[in-house]
Amino acid sequence: MFVYRLIQPIDEFDGLTPLSDWLPNAHPHATRWALQAILALADAAPNVGWRGDMRHLPAVGVTLTPPGTTPYLVVKQDNSGATFVVTTAEIPSITADAAACAHVVPREIGAWTHPTFDDIPTDHPDANRPTQTSMLDTSTPF
Repeated sequence: MFVYRLIQPIDEFDGLTPLSDWLPNAHPHATRWALQAILALADAAPNVGWRGDMRHLPAVGVTLTPPGTTPYLVVKQDNSGATFVVTTAEIPSITADAAACAHVVPREIGAWTHPTFDDIPTDHPDANRPTQTSMLDTSTPF
């Protein structure tokens, strides 16, 4: 992942989609990418000057990277208004406007949901499996 701190902060977010609007319709791979982008920003913080605060929720944009497109995440820092862009591809137009850039290895995150009891095979069709309610039984103190 490439993490850029822009020279000039962005104050107008026309053309970008708030992350909260983008995620409900996103494919699991896109959700994984968004999580990796936030973690990459955290990993690059010492090199790009991110202090861990956000003025508002991040936004998502897409840039043309032939033969396809590449999403990018925009995060605006609250205390100074600095703007950070996180993407999987090096983008020359962003690089030219960057005060700092860091390249970090994305953290491994699976792009599948966790299994439920219905997904786990049993050896015997009559096997006793706990139910959701028995797992949440509050009659036994911890």
